[in-house]
Amino acid sequence: MRNAVVTTHATTGRRTALRLLGALGVVAWAGPLVAASDAATGTAGRTLFLNAYATAGATPAFGVAAFDVDGAVRFTTATPGRAHGVVPRPALDGTSQSEAVVFARRPGRWFLPLSLRDGTPAAPVTAPEDRRFTGHGAFTADGRLLYVAEDDVPNETGAIGVYDATDGYRRLGALPTHGLGPHELLALDGGAVLAVANGGVITHPDTGRAKLNLDAMDSSLTYVEAASGRLLDQVRLPEEHANLGIRHIAALADGGVAFGVQDERPIGLLQPLVGAHRPGGGAVRLFDAPEDVWTRLDGYIGSVASDGRLVAASSPKGGLVGLWDPMTGAWIKAIPLPDGCGLAPCDDGFALTSGLGVMERITATTDAPVSERRSPAFRWDNHLTRWWG
Repeated sequence: MRNAVVTTHATTGRRTALRLLGALGVVAWAGPLVAASDAATGTAGRTLFLNAYATAGATPAFGVAAFDVDGAVRFTTATPGRAHGVVPRPALDGTSQSEAVVFARRPGRWFLPLSLRDGTPAAPVTAPEDRRFTGHGAFTADGRLLYVAEDDVPNETGAIGVYDATDGYRRLGALPTHGLGPHELLALDGGAVLAVANGGVITHPDTGRAKLNLDAMDSSLTYVEAASGRLLDQVRLPEEHANLGIRHIAALADGGVAFGVQDERPIGLLQPLVGAHRPGGGAVRLFDAPEDVWTRLDGYIGSVASDGRLVAASSPKGGLVGLWDPMTGAWIKAIPLPDGCGLAPCDDGFALTSGLGVMERITATTDAPVSERRSPAFRWDNHLTRWWG
């Protein structure tokens, strides 16, 4: 991921936007890439896919894009640095508000609210001096509060920053994650419970992304009561898999979560990299896959998603996306996607993006993508998010 991005907003003329995109050599997913030209082309009532990216050969270097199911880019917005997760804000009290928050890649110092109508950004929100954001966050169901995964640097532990989205994202305080190295978090039960994937690894701003405790890493999946910060449940992987860090999670239809792990301290054995857990349900359940699949995934799951019927997990290192039955953990199949990581539910399957500029859609009933297009100017980052306008 490197180089830059062109920014187009509703205030940019349609001809200018098309000229900029054309100069980048952009090719559409399923139709021409266009930028929103005015407020009349806003996104209300539409489905959008949101993905952070870098570009090849343009400036500024990083941004986030929104494109619709037909592949039309609705906007691109520059970000202060490399971005990671994107989370849409639920409409407040049923209003037509359209907003999302983009998080910096860990260890991050900012998150950026922006309009989902035209991509117009608000001022970035910066982390307190003793905290670093870790790439993900989640809103309550009413859109009033934003919870942000973060590292409490002095205490070398995980925390959840709490922000008032109705008051310019004013920081209200923090909750514990009851774990180390939090990465992705989900708001369950309308935001009453926060599920946190604690990767188990300590980092420090002075050493960037260096992992400081691999010999004593302690990964866990925790469930935290949002009102009090009380630990409701905590599970770890079996001891023989203690080298694996739980990093990404997705909500399941039964109230549980699917998770994907990363091998932080290779021990030379094939290990399961995907599983599920239900709060209060005892031990984690590890999913099945053929040995050659675990080998190909190369100890790295970069994103997890569920459409209610299937669980999908991607490995940019392995160039594969795997599909599982969430109820049984049974293996279904793999679909190749070199450097592919972004995943989001789409119609009867999933939308995927890759760091090579590929955007495609897959279903459980086909052995190849049902559509595939490339946008060579864009290097899509790890996470794809779907928003219903």
